[in-house]
Amino acid sequence: MKRLAIVLLVSACSSSSSPPPTAPEVNAPAPPVVAATTKGKVVTEKVTSASLGVTKDVVVYLPAGYDADPAKRWPVYYFLHGLGGNETNWTEGGKLHEVADKVGVQAIIVMPDADNSFYANAVTPMDYDACMASGAGLFIPNQPRKDTCVKTPAYESWITKDLIAWTDSTYRTIAAKPGRAIVGLSMGGFGALVLSMRHKDLYAAAGSHSGVDALLYKGPFPYETGKAELFTEVQGSGDMFVKWLTQLFGKDIANWRAHDPAYLVKDLKPGELALYIDCGTEDVFKLDNGARYLHDLLEEKKIPHTFYIGPGRHDFTFWTPRLPETFKFLAANVSAPK
Repeated sequence: MKRLAIVLLVSACSSSSSPPPTAPEVNAPAPPVVAATTKGKVVTEKVTSASLGVTKDVVVYLPAGYDADPAKRWPVYYFLHGLGGNETNWTEGGKLHEVADKVGVQAIIVMPDADNSFYANAVTPMDYDACMASGAGLFIPNQPRKDTCVKTPAYESWITKDLIAWTDSTYRTIAAKPGRAIVGLSMGGFGALVLSMRHKDLYAAAGSHSGVDALLYKGPFPYETGKAELFTEVQGSGDMFVKWLTQLFGKDIANWRAHDPAYLVKDLKPGELALYIDCGTEDVFKLDNGARYLHDLLEEKKIPHTFYIGPGRHDFTFWTPRLPETFKFLAANVSAPK
């Protein structure tokens, strides 16, 4: 029996041993960001989420100059972590704050904790007491249960409602679509694309670093233009990935499609959302295949986007060097401070 989750998350082992050719970037590079003269600061906040029923840690990067002008309002970039990660991944693993200082990012960067949720409102309720007693979910090593158990697993609402409302009420933000972007890596790249496409009124731009860009992509491996096959049903299995994803999305294929960037793009119009997509050719989960498929779908719809496939693995040795390009893309597509 073919197991859906294996294709989704590890993309099977049927791919070619030789890496596919590097795809060109789409769109001209964005203008460079002005180099920084001073450093921003990183703070950790406690945010109570009505959607989750718990308090979550959120790491916030405040750019150099934020405190200098109390009248100035700033754009916000939301950066999402991957499976098994938390709010510290982008700073501790990716040194995002150091890159932001180096290139002079002129934005507030908000990095929330979302456990292993795939940034979805799960169809299966959470048993909070059972979670606190024995834990729940996948790949959350060395994290206390009080940090990973929630009373209601409504993570889409946490990110798109609670977190935005908290950010806009706590910091001097440009509190509208032109002043917001959302970016993520791996599971977070999936989340960034899905949330931005499902909430096109909230975000001006979205970016996916090595994300699950085509949730139901079945093959071939390597990807071939015009030959993509998609899963059309959710098949049961004892595999832990299948069990976990089915808890999140249920057994109705329609709900999987409602959370698949490759399906959501069908309702996207040129100019509605600026998109950035990248992936490494040595990605252990073969996620470059889904990225290529989504790229072709965007090309068919004539939706401008920035796309990069190049040497790299599924880790920060690929993601951190890509951050300057991500920040250029965001600076070109999101409002500047004002």
